[in-house]
Amino acid sequence: MKNQHMKQINNIIRTLNLSKKKKCFFFGNTIKKESTNYYITEVRESNRFIYIVGIFYNNNSAKKIAKAIDGKVDLILVDTEKKVISKNKKNLVNIETSVKENIKISKVFTYKGNDLTVQAAETFLTNYFLFFKDNRGLGGKKILILGSGNIGTKLGLKLVENGAEVSLYRRNKKKLNYIVKTINSIVPLGTASKSNKFNFKDDLSNFDIIIGCTSGKALISKKIVNKISKKTIILDIGKGIFTKSGLNESINRNLSIFRLDISPAYNAYLENVYSTRKLGRYINAKYKNFNNFNLIQRGVLGKKGCIIVDNTERPKKIFGITDGFAGMKKLNQKKLRELKKKIIFKR
Repeated sequence: MKNQHMKQINNIIRTLNLSKKKKCFFFGNTIKKESTNYYITEVRESNRFIYIVGIFYNNNSAKKIAKAIDGKVDLILVDTEKKVISKNKKNLVNIETSVKENIKISKVFTYKGNDLTVQAAETFLTNYFLFFKDNRGLGGKKILILGSGNIGTKLGLKLVENGAEVSLYRRNKKKLNYIVKTINSIVPLGTASKSNKFNFKDDLSNFDIIIGCTSGKALISKKIVNKISKKTIILDIGKGIFTKSGLNESINRNLSIFRLDISPAYNAYLENVYSTRKLGRYINAKYKNFNNFNLIQRGVLGKKGCIIVDNTERPKKIFGITDGFAGMKKLNQKKLRELKKKIIFKR
């Protein structure tokens, strides 16, 4: 590894160490190849965590960075998606294995970068309409997704489930047909909204939202911008949906254009990981007999009559009692007080 890369990593570690928050490093990858072996984002923070995201284009770089930061951060999260960067199918970037094999001290967890992107986009759009007190939210909105790959397709399904009428565009018409049929076949029963195909001969002025999910492929030119309603919201996820003239024209027309910020999804996922690891701390002690009571940890299936607690080793909270059918029965206050006297751990 070049000295400048090590210097960059050391500077990042020093920055993280200035905070008392839990330190995290995300190892991500993408099919969009850049001129470097990897790049690292700015430092980000949430209420509990301080973290950075590294995007890697080959396994060797991921290995070297993993070794360099092992033990210097509390939690390492690695993208589980496997991607082929070139047309050569042997050129598989499997950073999950590369990172896991080289981490000996820090705790490791996994994530899926594309899924966090989809979640961030859905949350942004939902809250956009809440902010403007549109009680219908995404329901009934006409949405165009330009680029129906992994992210575009997953987002399309979510938006249809939210009650939106979603049009999808992809240059490969055969794949687009499959995607539209798939979305319409797996939406929940009772969902009235559907997805459909779009081509640029269709009217652009009726869309409430246009979302760019291409891999840096510019599709919205100046000519197309002038066909878009001023009321339309444009969200760029693929980071490059506009041509230069198209972007300038959008700004000149004062259109509502946004670049997706994925930070909120990272923040929420870190909280999810923190809670999951906390629950899993006692995974080897999921059952326990205590004072003739069968204790079971929350999230574990048990036979009828087991007492569901937060921690079978040192229970501090009782949630209920198993009904024998993967469900839980609430306890009345009298029964709950009786059980607390016999089960709850006292410091």
